[in-house]
Amino acid sequence: MATAPRDRLRYSNVAIVLHWAIAALILYNLASGLLRPLLPAGFFQFHVSAGITILLLSVVRVAWRLTHRPPPMLAMKGWERGLAHAVHFLLYAAMLIVPFSGWALVSAKPPAGSPGAAWSAAHPPASHDPAPSAKPPRPRGPTMIWAVVKLPLLAPVNTIGREAEGVPAQRALRARIETFHMLGGWAMLALVLLHVAGALKHQVLDRQRELARMGLG
Repeated sequence: MATAPRDRLRYSNVAIVLHWAIAALILYNLASGLLRPLLPAGFFQFHVSAGITILLLSVVRVAWRLTHRPPPMLAMKGWERGLAHAVHFLLYAAMLIVPFSGWALVSAKPPAGSPGAAWSAAHPPASHDPAPSAKPPRPRGPTMIWAVVKLPLLAPVNTIGREAEGVPAQRALRARIETFHMLGGWAMLALVLLHVAGALKHQVLDRQRELARMGLG
């Protein structure tokens, strides 16, 4: 039995599940990261877990994309096709780079039990809080993914602070990674908005079945 044209334009079920799972996690992390000062404290709790999950699912999605031909694009102008390809490429790159930078950010601390960790606890970074707490900060345990799996830290970043003399360099690196991660979040938001705007343009203005390609409608 021949495949109906509308089925040939639809992504595979695996691609659709990966698309919407990653999309939901990205929206959560954009909200919990970029709007963190405005949201309830607990909203940020699973930011790292969602980021690592985005990274893993994106690796699976890239592998699936490289081994399975996607359906043909809908009819559109040349510049629209070029823009769509560029936005998709940059989105794939952001889905890998931004979570990885978050992983590096979490790793940018002295290894537990090392001389650097002891020195860092005795010499905390200068705080800009006008009313700092008199209580010393409680030592943090390992970072857990969805409270189940311990996140392994990236050794090249983590071991910089193994010795006391390496802690200042590690703190400077952490500040740079934090800036990069924040800018990456804003870039991700811009790409997501472009992606959504393009899909709605084809669906509403061009009256094409764009959303049905991803299982909607």
